Amino acid sequence: MNQSMRSNQIDKSDATDTFLPPLVSPLLLSSPLVVRFPPEKKAKKRTLSRQKLRDPRRTEEMANFSHPCAAVSHVFFKTAAVLTYILCEWFSDNFVVNFVVLATLLACDFWTVKNVSGRFLVGLRWWHEVNEDGSSQWKFESLDEEGQKTIDTFEKRIFWWSTYAVPVIWVLLGLVTLLRLHWTYLIIVLLALVLACSNLVGYVKASRDQTKQISDMLGTAKAFSVIKNLV
Repeated sequence: MNQSMRSNQIDKSDATDTFLPPLVSPLLLSSPLVVRFPPEKKAKKRTLSRQKLRDPRRTEEMANFSHPCAAVSHVFFKTAAVLTYILCEWFSDNFVVNFVVLATLLACDFWTVKNVSGRFLVGLRWWHEVNEDGSSQWKFESLDEEGQKTIDTFEKRIFWWSTYAVPVIWVLLGLVTLLRLHWTYLIIVLLALVLACSNLVGYVKASRDQTKQISDMLGTAKAFSVIKNLV
C-alpha cells in the first residue's frame, strides 16, 4: 500500500510539471510575446547611433583648435557688423543709432584683428608709428620658421579667408547702397572699408608667404596680358 501511494504521488508531480491545466493554458497562449534585450546590446546600439551622428572630420578640426576664443572673436565681429548693416533698417530708421552701433562693431573688429587674432592665429603683428619729424613708419613682426610650424593650418585659413572676403563683401554692399540711393549709409561702408583694408594691407606686408603669393599672381597676370597683346 505504501509503495502504491508513493507511485501515485510521483505520477501526480510529473503530470503537474509536464502538463498545463485547461484553464491556464489558453491565457498563456493568448498573452502577447515580450522580448527583452540584454543591457549590453542596448548600450551597443546607443554608442553606434551616437557615432553615426558624429562627423569625424568636424571632431578632428575642433580638436585642432589651439585658440578657439581668438578664432570665434575674429569671425564674430565681422559677421555681426555685416548682418547689422543689412538688417538695421528693419529695426530702426534712426541713422544716428545705426551708425553708433555699426561703428562700435567695426572698431571692435579692427582692434580684435590687429591685437588678438593676428598674433594667435597667424603669428603676425603690425603697427604704425609717427616719428618726431612727422614722418610715419610701418613696423611688422612675425614668428620665425620654427614658430610658424606651431600655427594651426585650419585657424590660418579662417584668418586669411575672412580677412580677404570682408572687403569684397563691403564693396558689394556699397554698390547696393548706391543703387538704393542711401547716401548717408555710404559713410558706414567707407569706414568699414578703411578699417578692413588697413588690417589686410598690414598683415599682407607682415607675411612673407602672402606677399610671395600676391607677387606670383601679379606675375602670371602680366604674363597673360603680354600673351594677349602678342596674339
